[in-house]
Amino acid sequence: MGPIDKPHQLTTGVPPVAPVRFARATIERLFEFSPDAILITDSQGIIRDVNPRAEEMFAYPAPELVGSPVEMLVPQRFRGGHPRHRENYDAHPRARQMGAALNLFGRRKDGTEFPVDIMLKPVETEAGPAVVSFIRDTSDQRAAQDALRQNDLRLRAIVESVDEYAIYLLDRDGHILTWNPGAERIKGYTPEEIIGLHFSRFFTQEDREIGHPADLLRRAAEQGRVEEEGWRLRKDGTRFWANIVLTAIHDATGELTGYSKVTRDVTESRRAQETVMLELSNLLLANVDIRKLLSAFSASIRQLVPHDVATLALFDEISGKLRAQFLAARDEEVPQQGEVLLDPELSPAGKAFRTRQPIVAELLEAAPFPAETMAHHTRLGMRSALWVPLIHRERTLGTLTVSSSREGAFTLRDAEALGEIAGQVAMAVNNALAFRQIAELRDRLNQEKQYLQDEINLEHSFEDIVGESTGLRNVLRQIETVAPTDATVLIQGETGSGKELLARAIHRLSPRAERTFIKLNCAAIPAGLIESELFGHEKGAFTGAIARKIGRLELAHEGTLFLDEIGELPLDLQPKLLRALQEREIERLGGTRPIPVNVRLIAATNRDLTKMVAEKQFRSDLYYRLKVFPVFAPPLRERVSDIPILVRHFVARHSRRMGKTIETIPESVMEALTHWKWPGNIRELENFLERAVILTRGPVLYVPLAELEEMEEDADEAEAATNPTLQAAEREHILRALREAGGMVGGATGAAARLGLKRTTLNSKIKKLGISRSEYM
Repeated sequence: MGPIDKPHQLTTGVPPVAPVRFARATIERLFEFSPDAILITDSQGIIRDVNPRAEEMFAYPAPELVGSPVEMLVPQRFRGGHPRHRENYDAHPRARQMGAALNLFGRRKDGTEFPVDIMLKPVETEAGPAVVSFIRDTSDQRAAQDALRQNDLRLRAIVESVDEYAIYLLDRDGHILTWNPGAERIKGYTPEEIIGLHFSRFFTQEDREIGHPADLLRRAAEQGRVEEEGWRLRKDGTRFWANIVLTAIHDATGELTGYSKVTRDVTESRRAQETVMLELSNLLLANVDIRKLLSAFSASIRQLVPHDVATLALFDEISGKLRAQFLAARDEEVPQQGEVLLDPELSPAGKAFRTRQPIVAELLEAAPFPAETMAHHTRLGMRSALWVPLIHRERTLGTLTVSSSREGAFTLRDAEALGEIAGQVAMAVNNALAFRQIAELRDRLNQEKQYLQDEINLEHSFEDIVGESTGLRNVLRQIETVAPTDATVLIQGETGSGKELLARAIHRLSPRAERTFIKLNCAAIPAGLIESELFGHEKGAFTGAIARKIGRLELAHEGTLFLDEIGELPLDLQPKLLRALQEREIERLGGTRPIPVNVRLIAATNRDLTKMVAEKQFRSDLYYRLKVFPVFAPPLRERVSDIPILVRHFVARHSRRMGKTIETIPESVMEALTHWKWPGNIRELENFLERAVILTRGPVLYVPLAELEEMEEDADEAEAATNPTLQAAEREHILRALREAGGMVGGATGAAARLGLKRTTLNSKIKKLGISRSEYM
């Protein structure tokens, strides 16, 4: 078969009139200048003509293409099947449009491949049937599609990898369209259970009754975005405090198509805020001076609104100025300043005072106030600040200010949180001002700046531990020292003296704070089961082991394991525990595979381990492994100054739990509670006060003092008789303090001050315990 005529020579059956010649000329120019490659092939698949774009696209000159089989332009992997496809097409010729979603590729002369779309058109010519192929290079289009697909995959991966947020889409009526793993974790529903249902099921019954879900959609549609916090429900019916952001989604025409919803569980943050408010309320129950109030307030404020410097400004009616005092600075090296007088008309503190509204300055240098009114902050390197008014019973007392060295550190949400605290601060200040003059406040604050800083740091780090005695603070400083390390800690002390709280404080201050804290009481588990509790077991390891159990050591991996009552650990298990600590691996009972474990061990006991080692009741190698850093939890009788604080703390806690209002603790009751030696320590005190709250029927705490009076006689002898091993631990504790004090008993740095005891009391204990000077010098 000879060559086929060019397109303008094809026979069409139309008379050769002028319009036809014009059309053919147009077709010829289209053939020459088409942006797509054009091939004309005969029924045998031989190329009979090509346009210039085909030469350019396939990198072949026309003479090499014409007369060659079309398969030369097909990648090698597709050539075997191409003749069959061509024969099928010749048998049923039809026009096939470009963009048929086929995965087609072309091959250049150098062997490289590229994606193409092909349109086929059968034609009849003088030489017989032929096929016109229009070929378009889709490399750019495919690249764009691949990029879009990759972006979509990345976005989907990001959404599905975020398990701290519930992220999902709603249609315009509020029905759920998508569901990410974070939503499943937070709300408890699987995608199969929830998709298609209405999002109102997450709201409480009260919210549904007032139409809150529909109102939320309406506000999002009107405003574009709504953010709020409130109670939401999980699948099991439990509530959690949620922060939600609902955003309206519109199409290109502006039509509302649905909503995106992001939910975060902030229950812990809510509880922390409630805890702070409770602490502040407890402070109001105490008849303490304003210095202690402000110190505690500053520590509590920092828990909710992180900041570097806090100031309190009170309005002085005589001078007509605001007198600002610094509460505390985060960095001990930041110099504190004296009293600052502020103009109510020109300063940001004054504006908050006058308008009774919070003021947020994202950048102090750009704030619309005279520089001198903020100099007491800028001199300390502060760049942003937040002022809130102190209002008590419709009376504005002054302002509370927090500032930060970071720009834009505070938001309107911080202003709201600080405003809630400000109400408590205002109440406390109002009460304190009734007993103290501002001058006394200024003098005492200036005299005890450093002390206040220490108070704030301790309160912030040990929020679960109540007290401010010297002995307790010395223990807390020891904990601050050892917590950042991975050293094993042995906490010794009497039953009920708060050993577990100290262990939790060590964990919270350690680099493992974000991981698990696992507790095991060695005295509370039968000896035959404690090995399984510690190391776990495989299914069938022993009779009754119907399933695999993960041990406490494995659960505490990368976290902290607290072994309470370590003295009760069976002797035969002690070497196995020691090996786990040293080798950092365990084997479950019945298992053969070593399991790596990386735990920080904290142990506690009320027994004399030294004596147990001497009597072969406790292994010496494990004892020395545990006693890397010993800590002695002081008994309550050595923390007499903490008893009033603990009394108010426990009374407030239990009265609130029981729905009672107890406003007064009689002085006689407090004195009796303070002088009782509390052989059961803090646990006994709390249980005794819980019983007292139950018995109280009015606003005045009723305490059955007769119970204490009956037990008071011979209390010291009874304690010694029931705790004979405790004397050795107390003796070692005193010796350590004497050695650290260089043998000095009295003085500001002496052993008595370190232990929180009077010098005469410590001398009496030294004599009673038979401690000689040669033992500590």
